[in-house]
Amino acid sequence: MLATARAAPAPLASFAHRQGSTKPVGARFGNPARVVGVVVRRIDSSKPRPGVGVVRASSNSALGDVAAKAAKVVAAPAKAKMAIPTLATVLGTAYSFPFLWALSIVPCLLGLVNPVYVFSVGYGLSVAAQGIGLLAAASASGVWISNLCLAHLLGAVFYGVRLGAFLYWRSVTWTEWGRRAKNAPEAKPMPPPARLAVILTCALLYACMCSPMLWHVQTANVLPASQNFVIVLGLATQWIGAILEAVADQQKSAYKFSDAGKSRWCDVGVWSRCRHANYLGEVMFWVGAFVAGVPGMLASGPVSFVPAVVGVGFIVKLMTSQCVKQDEKQAGRYGDDAEYKAWVENSGSLFPKLA
Repeated sequence: MLATARAAPAPLASFAHRQGSTKPVGARFGNPARVVGVVVRRIDSSKPRPGVGVVRASSNSALGDVAAKAAKVVAAPAKAKMAIPTLATVLGTAYSFPFLWALSIVPCLLGLVNPVYVFSVGYGLSVAAQGIGLLAAASASGVWISNLCLAHLLGAVFYGVRLGAFLYWRSVTWTEWGRRAKNAPEAKPMPPPARLAVILTCALLYACMCSPMLWHVQTANVLPASQNFVIVLGLATQWIGAILEAVADQQKSAYKFSDAGKSRWCDVGVWSRCRHANYLGEVMFWVGAFVAGVPGMLASGPVSFVPAVVGVGFIVKLMTSQCVKQDEKQAGRYGDDAEYKAWVENSGSLFPKLA
């Protein structure tokens, strides 16, 4: 008998059944994320000697050949196990996060056409690409995806496609935005290597922001039902944020194309009580996506929190600083207007003022 034992995180256990005729058996120890998959392949009925990968010689030459080949497989170098994975296996390997990064890079390459697109259209499409890529990989692998995990990924697809389309439409129809974009620091000419470095760095940041969805997909089949309330809370925040941002963008765009909007700030709809409703929606989306991924990160281990915290921390810091910057800009432009002062007094900057 040839017996080998492989220790793997919980997400890998769901892939073990795809390996030939072997049969995985899972057992938990302490952390629910740690599952030991034991794979046993019978070579003959003789009693194995102590040690892994030891095969007793058989008097039958055919069986001896089979046993020898099996022993070579077990003794194969570790580098063979790190072969480039396929779409069906990538979620269960160390390449899962690089795969997420690669998905993010593709839309960001639009920055080679227009540098500003890395931070606008490419950003939105990057989020959508990661959601679609994770769905495709999970489907190809046969891993079970819960409805909550599916809602997590579809939220990213909805958010990314909607935002990418809106930002592209704004760039070609909104004259004021086009003028600001041309004068932005990121629009300045730079050599191709520097531009590529910006693309790769931004794509890495976007992958960090989406990493909670990766950990959720990898552990969806082992998360206890007792943690569903955390996921539901995160999903509710994520989807409300995505919808709020969509509504805020639509209302402000429509106002800017009206006669009043050509020379006045937007204070209609969701903007009446919140001066930066679109930024609030952005923050809610990413905080919600992070919270929905917390059970998966707890199951995957402390390291999984690193990229996720970097991602959500960056976007929250960026949006709050933009609120301050935009408030100062509008104050300089409309600060002497009595109606503007009344609006500022009755509204909040990032969070709405309800009373």
